[in-house]
Amino acid sequence: MRVEWLFATLFCSLSLLVSPVHAEKADKTKPVNLEADSVRVEDAQKTAVYEGHVVLTQGTLMMTADKIEVRQDEQGFALGNATGKPVYFRQKMDGREEFAEGWADSIIYDGRADKLRLSGQARLKRGADELRGNLITYDSRTEFYQAQGSGNGVKGRVRAVIQPKAGATANEPTQAGKP
Repeated sequence: MRVEWLFATLFCSLSLLVSPVHAEKADKTKPVNLEADSVRVEDAQKTAVYEGHVVLTQGTLMMTADKIEVRQDEQGFALGNATGKPVYFRQKMDGREEFAEGWADSIIYDGRADKLRLSGQARLKRGADELRGNLITYDSRTEFYQAQGSGNGVKGRVRAVIQPKAGATANEPTQAGKP
């Protein structure tokens, strides 16, 4: 049945939303649980829309949003858009006992380009490190992050908190401090 195919696409694309934070690899093999006040599936358009207190869990991944929309193109690539005030996700980082968390008004994942976009009061936290801005983008093919403080009529600055690496001492310069 085509509806099952669309649900599978949704789950695959949503589980990839946190790929830039080195998500727990085992999560992809876990069942997806999804709750919402309503769901609308348009099989001919290859779209699904979940609305109202949306909660998605898969293994260590947990995401909450007001609305999640997913589309799939003819080649099987998915585009997922989660919106809310805020959208929130949390997932265990692969091989570590740390979690990655993200907050934004909108989180978009483009499966074809393998890019993630957090916009509107965006915040990405990995362990104790944190990045904030109006817009945070990540290209997982090139492993390139970019953050902007201003955009869409919002003025602001980018803020980052980067913790010192374990083993660094006060008398030793960090790698960034070396000439």
